[in-house]
Amino acid sequence: MMFDNRPIPKPQQVKKFYFLDYFFILLLSCESHKDKEEVFLQFRTLKDKERLGESKYKKLTVEESNPSLRQVQRFKYTFNQVLVESANYELIINKKDKVIITDLGRECLKIGLDNKRKFYLEVFSLMEKRFFAFYHLVQFCYEQNKSNNGVLIFPVYSPLKLGYLKENMKFNSDWYDFILSLKRRLEKDIRLYLKKNIDLKPANDSLILKLNSDGILEEPNLKFDEKKYNAIINRIRKYWLNYFLKDIYNYNYSFDVFNIWVERGKQLGIIHSSEVYPDFDGRLVYPTSIIVKNNSSSDFDNIFSYEDSMNLLVHNPSWNKMDSKKRFSNQEVFVENLLHTYYDIKKTRRTQFIRLSDLREKVCYKMRIPTFVFNIFLEKSYFKNLRGELAIQISLEADRLPQETTAMYLKREPVLINNQYKNIIAIDYKKN
Repeated sequence: MMFDNRPIPKPQQVKKFYFLDYFFILLLSCESHKDKEEVFLQFRTLKDKERLGESKYKKLTVEESNPSLRQVQRFKYTFNQVLVESANYELIINKKDKVIITDLGRECLKIGLDNKRKFYLEVFSLMEKRFFAFYHLVQFCYEQNKSNNGVLIFPVYSPLKLGYLKENMKFNSDWYDFILSLKRRLEKDIRLYLKKNIDLKPANDSLILKLNSDGILEEPNLKFDEKKYNAIINRIRKYWLNYFLKDIYNYNYSFDVFNIWVERGKQLGIIHSSEVYPDFDGRLVYPTSIIVKNNSSSDFDNIFSYEDSMNLLVHNPSWNKMDSKKRFSNQEVFVENLLHTYYDIKKTRRTQFIRLSDLREKVCYKMRIPTFVFNIFLEKSYFKNLRGELAIQISLEADRLPQETTAMYLKREPVLINNQYKNIIAIDYKKN
């Protein structure tokens, strides 16, 4: 399906924050206060309580009680961004010294206090009426990769991932060799995931020229300045990420704009984004929704109807629903995928427990389900396991794996099961 020709406001008009929870905590703050400074103080408290960071990752811990001046400035920046966008959607009235919640804002807040997902969908509806951005984002993904259901890849390889040890990167020639090896690996990924044959030599030559002209990389026979190690890796990584977005996918806006819509879409179940996908170095982005005129499947929720008679449907399968031939229920399909995927990952791990987030990413990809569906289905499966109603045993623990760093943990949101966060999982057949 091709894009329609409807004129829309530019998607970069959306403000720079990811979490839809920011709208909720602002409305909650405005319900208690009108003075802007008091609203800000309450907003900051709730932001810390919910562990909402400035990036798309939640924080591991709450902030210290006496934040630095720089931290307060970051809080203020985020607060002002949320104020402006909330006022655009008429959730609040933003005055010089006052912030007043509107009737619409109060209605949305009431929904959010009862059901956070329904609140997300209310805010989504306000955004989509203004920007039509998710309509175009979903269509964009499917158009870019028709052969693989809209999957977009953004490979990221460090020298170590391609077999280049840091201590051996002593001459510029070592970096020329790594850059050539990286080019070949990217071409391979493009063939595998996008089903395209693209010669990256012109782009690779352009990268080398940029590194040369900026003094990051010099003649091959010269020694490499070790102080530039992180700088050259960052430059190479940013170059190829932008190349994929702009030149391969022909996206018209910046990476920041793309990321904001993708991450908001992930919370809504419209788009899935995986920062760390097992056996792939980089990021996967793909739709967990479709845009159609008519829907005959109860596995999809209609969350928005457009003026051109198209509907945006999110894949939200019912736990007990049977397939069309009355052979399997969705819960049976989920448990089977859970089990098979667990053993696929376990083959390479040499341990009974694996990261639950790794399992989640592969099952979501196989079934094309949003994260919230996986979380619900896993919790239901776990309770059936505790009642002895499954042919398998599921063990869930909160511990991290020994090799898991803080950076890894941040990119792998744990799963909330029975109001407790779980990070690792082991599955086995029951012993008869």
